[in-house]
Amino acid sequence: MTWIIIAILGHAANGFAFIIDKILLNNAFKRSATYAGLVGLLSALALVLIPWVTAWPLGGDLLLAILSGLTFMAALWTFFAALSRGEASRVIPIISALIPIMTLIGTSLFLAERLSFYELLGFFMLITATVILAGGKAQNRLTLNALLLSLLSAFLFAVSSVSGKAVYDSVGFLGGFTTTRIVAALTSIMLVMLVDPLAGEEIKDIVKSMTAGRQKKRSGQLMSMATAGKLAIVGQTLGGLGFIAIQYAISLGSASIVNALQVMQFALLVIAAFILKNKAQTLLGESLNRSVIIIKGLALVIMAIGLSLIV
Repeated sequence: MTWIIIAILGHAANGFAFIIDKILLNNAFKRSATYAGLVGLLSALALVLIPWVTAWPLGGDLLLAILSGLTFMAALWTFFAALSRGEASRVIPIISALIPIMTLIGTSLFLAERLSFYELLGFFMLITATVILAGGKAQNRLTLNALLLSLLSAFLFAVSSVSGKAVYDSVGFLGGFTTTRIVAALTSIMLVMLVDPLAGEEIKDIVKSMTAGRQKKRSGQLMSMATAGKLAIVGQTLGGLGFIAIQYAISLGSASIVNALQVMQFALLVIAAFILKNKAQTLLGESLNRSVIIIKGLALVIMAIGLSLIV
C-alpha cells in the first residue's frame, strides 16, 4: 500500500497549496480563473522530463492522454466557473464528493477495478468526511447553472483521472504524465488567450510586479501583486509536487481511492483555521464557533476511521 502513503503526502502538499489558494483568492486575485491558467501553464515544466521518457503513448493511448489533459483543464475552468456562480460552501462539497464516486464508476466499467467491502466502507467514509469538512454555512440556494457546472466539473475531473490511469497502465507513469501535462499546458494557453483574456492580463501583472519588485496594491486587495506572486509560486510549487505524487499514486493503485483521499486537503484547511483562530475569517474565509468545531472535529474522526479501513 505504498501508493496510499504517496497519495496522502500528495494531498497533504495540495492541502498546504489549497490554504495558500484560499488566502490569495480572498485577498489578492480578482479572477479565480487566473489560478486555473497558472496551473495549466506550469504544466509545461513537464517538458524537462522528456529525456527520461522511454515509452510514449501512441494510437489509442495517445488519444486517451490527450483526453486526460484536455478534460483536466476543462474541469478546472468549469470548477472556477461554478464557484463564480454559486457559494463555495455548496459547490465544493458537491464536486469533491462526486469526483471519487464518478472515478470509481469509470474505473469499474472500463478498467475492471474492484474494491473490497472494507475498502468501499472506508471510501464512502472519506467522502462523508470530505463533504462535512468542505461544507459551510450557505446563505443562498444553489442556482441551476452553478449546479450543472459543478456536475460537469466533477465528471470532467473523473474522466481525466480514469483516462490518465489507463495511459499509465499502458505505457508507464513518466510517458503518460509528460504527455498529459503537455496537452494541459497547450490547452491552458488557448483558454487564456481565447476564453478569458482578462485572466491572462492578471497573470502578466503578477509577473511584472514580481520582476519590478512593486508592492503596490490593486483596488480591493489586501496584499501587493508582488507578494501575491511570490506566495503563488510557493503554492504552485507545493501544488505541483502534490499533483505529481497524486498522479504517481494513481498509476500504482486505485484512482478512486486516491481521489477520495482529497479529504486530507480539507482536513489541513480546518486544522489551519483552528491554529489561526481569529485570523481564520480574514485570511481563509473560514469562521469557527462551537458548533462548527464539534462538526469538523467529528469529520476528522470519520476521516481517521476511513483511512484505517483502506490502509
